[in-house]
Amino acid sequence: MSTMRNPVLQTWETVLTEHSTSVRTARRLIHAQLTSWGWSGEPVDDLVLIASELVTNAVVHACQGHGEVRLYLQEFDGDCRLEVWDPRGDLSLRRSRPRRFTEGGRGIELVRQLAFDFGVIARRDAGKRVWARVLLRS
Repeated sequence: MSTMRNPVLQTWETVLTEHSTSVRTARRLIHAQLTSWGWSGEPVDDLVLIASELVTNAVVHACQGHGEVRLYLQEFDGDCRLEVWDPRGDLSLRRSRPRRFTEGGRGIELVRQLAFDFGVIARRDAGKRVWARVLLRS
């Protein structure tokens, strides 16, 4: 006798303040939420790292005194989409070549490499959502 599994859409969201501690908070919250959904191992590590990079970009480059960053997770049948909203409505994800001995400039490229899919949705009057998808199993 086989058991049928009915996948369920699971969602989660939170708002973080525009503060340097928000990156650490995002990593902790994303890890806890994915674990509660039964995720473990490399996909969790990838999503935590992606969240860290995207929240860092939002806090450092996009908020500019507007106060908040929003995180969204959607999981359905082993496919998880992370979105990070910030108030800046322009497409500021240009690919730049990181300088050899500098720390910055590698985050978005790292996200591109870790994610199954990646993109941005921007509206000048409503901010932007940078999103990345990670699959539980490949």
